[in-house]
Amino acid sequence: MSHEVLVKNALKRQETFKNLTGYLRTIKDVVGRLDSDAETYIFGSVAEGRYNFSSDIDILVITRSHPAEIHSELWRAGIKEPFEIHVEKPERAASYKTRMKLLKI
Repeated sequence: MSHEVLVKNALKRQETFKNLTGYLRTIKDVVGRLDSDAETYIFGSVAEGRYNFSSDIDILVITRSHPAEIHSELWRAGIKEPFEIHVEKPERAASYKTRMKLLKI
């Protein structure tokens, strides 16, 4: 990978982290339009305060909606890398809640 590509990617990630609140609002709004009962959480290194600009931003969506629908609508809304979207049914989400720190969006 060329130096220019690495710099471009680093600047994009820096912009994402700088504007994280806006991105999280977009995620919550998009998911809420698809399923008003859905819950959205941030977890992983960002939730734990130990991230850097090369970190992924892990998002958990708990919903009865189909994962492909959630992913495609978030993609259309501009939610792409470095976001890692995990979509789970409520009955499968318990393992996330017991294994890691979740911050509700």
